[in-house]
Amino acid sequence: EFPCILPSMPDEPLHTTTFTLTRADSMAYEQAASRLTPLGVFALLCWLGLWGGAALLVPADWAGARFSLTSSLLVSVFVALAYVLALLLIAVRQWLRARRRFKRPIEVTVSEWPDRLDLVGTGRLDPLAFADIRRSILTRTHLFLETDEDIIILPRRAFPEEGAVEDLARRIDGVPKTVPQHEPAPATAPVDPEPPSA
Repeated sequence: EFPCILPSMPDEPLHTTTFTLTRADSMAYEQAASRLTPLGVFALLCWLGLWGGAALLVPADWAGARFSLTSSLLVSVFVALAYVLALLLIAVRQWLRARRRFKRPIEVTVSEWPDRLDLVGTGRLDPLAFADIRRSILTRTHLFLETDEDIIILPRRAFPEEGAVEDLARRIDGVPKTVPQHEPAPATAPVDPEPPSA
């Protein structure tokens, strides 16, 4: 028989870095994570259609004959204006959420271990295990880590080594994610398949 040798965990973190997070970093997350749901796409189409329909209500003295070149241009202008307004509303919503996340710049220290991240300065007391990260978003400027409780923002400027952020993202994505445990179904009494004899 051969002895089983387990790999020892390192006594020192693989990487430790300290950086400052600002509202611009939070805004970068809002822009990267914002995705229109099917319901949002439907609402946007209804919004644009409402403005297109409103353009058809403009009197013919101003808009010209229905479906003429002038009327079609007016409908296009109304739809474009509605789209710009929708973009402005989305931008304002993103700015407000980013402002609530970071009311002032905060200094964060991240220690990277083979299976977790230790965070100081974010208000998180427990280490962040890779298995608890629900989704990672890698962009040209940041690595965003989403958990069930919080968002971890790691700017690329904090990792000067070439490929360090990409390596961290690959290791996080390669770890099996934690599956919520469901409560076991209540036990039922066994049922006798045959009725008692008379």
